[in-house]
Amino acid sequence: MTNSISFWITGLLLSATLSGAIAQTESAAPTYGPELQGFDYPYELKHYAFESQGQQLQMGYMDVAATGAANGRTVVLMHGKNFCGATWEQTIKTLSTAGYRVVAPDQIGFCTSTKPEHYQYSFQQLAVNTHALLEQLGVRKTIIVGHSTGGMLATRYALLYPEQVTQLAMVNPIGLEDWKALGVPYRTVDQWY
Repeated sequence: MTNSISFWITGLLLSATLSGAIAQTESAAPTYGPELQGFDYPYELKHYAFESQGQQLQMGYMDVAATGAANGRTVVLMHGKNFCGATWEQTIKTLSTAGYRVVAPDQIGFCTSTKPEHYQYSFQQLAVNTHALLEQLGVRKTIIVGHSTGGMLATRYALLYPEQVTQLAMVNPIGLEDWKALGVPYRTVDQWY
């Protein structure tokens, strides 16, 4: 009987210790708001407020000045679908050190930007949003770099604003197939519904 009580007490103590450790771990885990509040960006985070599709929105972005001898050129970094502007941290550091001004926005629906319940997330719309941000920042000419689906966005941006894009670079882009050339007709969002 003494062994049974001893095992029972040991089990209770172990359970209490584990519960306390789990509660401590859960309370120590960071919590983030809907626009990634609580997550530290590698550079100062700013917000650009604008209206799109009848809604008041804001786009989070980093605008990092050249830390090396400034060359007067600006690079805009376009993230992919599962990424944020913050994922460009090392790239921003390298480019800034090399003398470039770097702008890294979070597209609408991602990370520190507004996530509207109803929005048509077309590459055309995201490119227009990015162009409005760059106009607000006074950027007239830029090098555009896109990663993953950001490569598709970078391509759309370059097609829409060729006079402003001095160079276009893509890092592991996806989705650049020309489906129309392959005989697949365009379908509107309403047609997909």
